[in-house]
Amino acid sequence: MACPSSWKDIEDKFFECSICLDLFKEPKLLPCLHRLCKQCLEPILEGKIGTFECPLCKDVCKIPNNRIDGFKTDFHMKSMLQFIQLQKTFENEEERECIGCEEKLKVTAYCFMCKEFLCEKCYHFHLTKKIFAKHQKHVLGLNDLERKSLTQEKLASLIEAPRCHTHPEHMAQLCCCTCGNLPVCMTCTYGEHKGHDLQDVANVSKKERKRLQKKMVKLVKRKENVATLTHKIIRVNTELTSIVAETKAKWKTQYEDKTKKLKNKKEKAKREFNRFKTVLEERTRKELKELETEMEEKIREIRDVYDRIIELKLSEFKEIEDTKRNEIENRELKIDETMNKLDAEMNERNKTIDEQQQRKLRETQNLSDRCNQWVNKFENMSTIASSVLESHNHWTDAQCIPDIRAVSEHLVEDLMKDFQEMESLSDITMDDLSILWTDRVHISDNVESVVDVDVSEAKRVFVYGITSTGSGYIIVSGKLSCDHSFITVINRQGRQIHTKIDRAKGSSQFPNRYCAALSCDEIASVCGSNLVGVHNIHDGSFTQKNITSLFDDIKTEDRKYACCITTDHIRGHIIVGTSRNVGSLFIFDKKLKFIRAPKLPKVMKWSRDILYHKGVLLICHFEGRCAYAVTIDISKTEAELLYELPKPDIDGETWYPFSICADRAGFVYILWSSSELFVGKCIITQHSQDGKQLLTTKRTEDTARCMTTLMTEKGEMLVATSRSGKILCYSLMPE
Repeated sequence: MACPSSWKDIEDKFFECSICLDLFKEPKLLPCLHRLCKQCLEPILEGKIGTFECPLCKDVCKIPNNRIDGFKTDFHMKSMLQFIQLQKTFENEEERECIGCEEKLKVTAYCFMCKEFLCEKCYHFHLTKKIFAKHQKHVLGLNDLERKSLTQEKLASLIEAPRCHTHPEHMAQLCCCTCGNLPVCMTCTYGEHKGHDLQDVANVSKKERKRLQKKMVKLVKRKENVATLTHKIIRVNTELTSIVAETKAKWKTQYEDKTKKLKNKKEKAKREFNRFKTVLEERTRKELKELETEMEEKIREIRDVYDRIIELKLSEFKEIEDTKRNEIENRELKIDETMNKLDAEMNERNKTIDEQQQRKLRETQNLSDRCNQWVNKFENMSTIASSVLESHNHWTDAQCIPDIRAVSEHLVEDLMKDFQEMESLSDITMDDLSILWTDRVHISDNVESVVDVDVSEAKRVFVYGITSTGSGYIIVSGKLSCDHSFITVINRQGRQIHTKIDRAKGSSQFPNRYCAALSCDEIASVCGSNLVGVHNIHDGSFTQKNITSLFDDIKTEDRKYACCITTDHIRGHIIVGTSRNVGSLFIFDKKLKFIRAPKLPKVMKWSRDILYHKGVLLICHFEGRCAYAVTIDISKTEAELLYELPKPDIDGETWYPFSICADRAGFVYILWSSSELFVGKCIITQHSQDGKQLLTTKRTEDTARCMTTLMTEKGEMLVATSRSGKILCYSLMPE
């Protein structure tokens, strides 16, 4: 910014209070370099303790011990206001009394030492007589009052040095650097300021000006960073709008395609019934004709028998037709219900993405507002600094420059920020529409991909949990060492972000960490050392709570610890399973507030893994070598056993359930091992949506220990991981 050399370069609003919108009266300088009239600042400070917020830039300012009197009076502004007042006085052409005579002549000058007006005659006398030698350089003529010709440097030379802040009857002779460059007289050197760093004001001014000039050069360079950030914001908002439009178009295409397929299924069912009915009618006519021919050949005595046979046949055919009609009608109703759900999901998805867009636009707007605030603060500080530097007044430099430098330090830090996380504001969750209804899902025969999760250089790393989010992230958790657990987030591009977490203080349990998706952005996890937490995969924030006290009232000789986790997405609940013979579940809300601890049926002694699915809880009962479905009723203190899921019967082995998950179509998958010591064969079983029917059994790698499902651009995948972090992927193909 160019330094204003004359008064015309400074805007009028620079001299106006932003509260009363008038020229400053007793201007008080705030730590942020904004100034307010003393009388305007008083109501702002009223009732405030310790700090208050600047009404212009919203900076938090500290209130001095002696409150409003502790704020500096702006020496530089006060002198410029004095000139403005003089200018208005001359412009009004009012009669002013000359201090040097009683002739009532028109005043044409002003003496800053006498602080009075002078007529032309006395003005000349002031400039020529030795008695006024000290006054001569402090006299301002009417011709010099033209705003376009008077510079700040010239004005500064007219104003006499300030008075001593302790002895106002004395002129200031030195500058106390110890007390913030206060003006002091010689009396203060052996009094209140004895032993302080007292320097000539010219030396102080020279040092302060050099410091400020260096700082201004640095600030001007940093200002370019804000312009770059503003361009980034515009680009991100453009990308966000484009991505939202593309996502809605993609969903619309999927919606139309799925709707078309469902309508085709419905029409196909109708055609199937019509063809069946036609064949049945033809068959009926043919058999009736044969019976009628046979009846004509039989004697009359048995006609009644054949009449009954005909009636029975007609009834049988009617029953078959009704059965088929009911079947087709039920299929049509199911298709209609599916289409209604698809409509509802489409509407909800559009509402959700609109909300995401608005939230991200608000975030970018807030960031833009901050940039504008920094620019305004820079312009204000730059104007003040330029004005002070142009004045070339030692006392102004000593009084004002330290405050300017203090503000510039924080401003440099603000202007240096590049907000790397801003790039993620254009990210939008783009998962496909749900598979609402399908007759069958086929698991691919071969592994589609294999990825190794490099969670650490440590040699004894064990993976205990895996989950995924609708936005395509894979999250792996486990034990990093005897004292640490970990959470690893893998994005769509394969980039991994690792979080290392300390074991709970005083706990003797291994820090085995398990995880479950809580939302598109958040992951719930629980550690064997009884720490339950919520991890935000985008900003990396992590909150955690020790739940050891919940085990205090449970009596068992076995170790008591958390060993698995699942979530209820609808209610936002976190459900934690427990170890052998504890017999309870712990339920928390998203803020980790404990809700309740329902008891499990006595048949279940150890929850190896749990899954909240379609309103019921599916539990891998490790010791029982089976899986159960139980209810979790909010009004009841105990879970009710519903049924046992079918066990695998293959290779004559006894199978232990280790992990359970479900796909978007609702089919349930359980990972089984032939050994409880992690060294046996492994298989995956696929069950119906309610878990009551075993549909498919598939061999997988013997190292697999936990699994989840993942939506990708190619479709849904079944993802399993070994204890060491090897990830196996199988395609799930709806039929």
